[in-house]
Amino acid sequence: MNDPLIILNIGYALTFVALAIREVLWLRITLTAAQITLFTYHYFYAANSSASFWTSVFVIVNSYNIFKIFLERRPKFIPDEIRDLYEGIFKNLTASEFLYFWNMGTIKSVNDDYFIHSGEKQNNLLLVLSGMANVEVNKKPIASLGRGSFIAEISFLTGEPASADVLAKGEVIFIAWKSERLKNLQHDNSVFWMKLQHALSEDLIKKVKPQAKKESQIENE
Repeated sequence: MNDPLIILNIGYALTFVALAIREVLWLRITLTAAQITLFTYHYFYAANSSASFWTSVFVIVNSYNIFKIFLERRPKFIPDEIRDLYEGIFKNLTASEFLYFWNMGTIKSVNDDYFIHSGEKQNNLLLVLSGMANVEVNKKPIASLGRGSFIAEISFLTGEPASADVLAKGEVIFIAWKSERLKNLQHDNSVFWMKLQHALSEDLIKKVKPQAKKESQIENE
């Protein structure tokens, strides 16, 4: 087998290998290497201008996408003031996903007022950044929400009315995400939506466990 045919077969072999690669970055790198090899054969040995043109297009497109993947995966700096929220609540998100999600929100504040009343639907996702809020049933506090706690996330997830009131005690600073934008993610980026649901579920479990323990102690008494 002469040298030109070796080059051609290497190109086809790399394309075949790429079929078994599931990780998108290495898939594109392998395909790019295959197309560079095939371009070398078609341009320098076979003098096939059409094949040379199309393989060069494939190389350019794949190279561009490889560059995009490297940019997306490079380490992102998370500001110190929100690092604890990332590490405590959103650790299943990548740094890029977390910063993208964070920048979708708007920081607001409430002072001695209700976030939501029982029977109302929660149209936005809210997360406490500072201060304390009380969860109340019939005006009686049953739980306190501090930094890193979501507010009425069950109502947000299910679309059902809230089962309790949530009242800010003094000034509470929080971040709010509009439900329309987040619900769009459910269709546009289902993987991200599942990660967000996981974060909300973990927060809910943290709230339920102490309450269940408290009710059990009361029953035992």
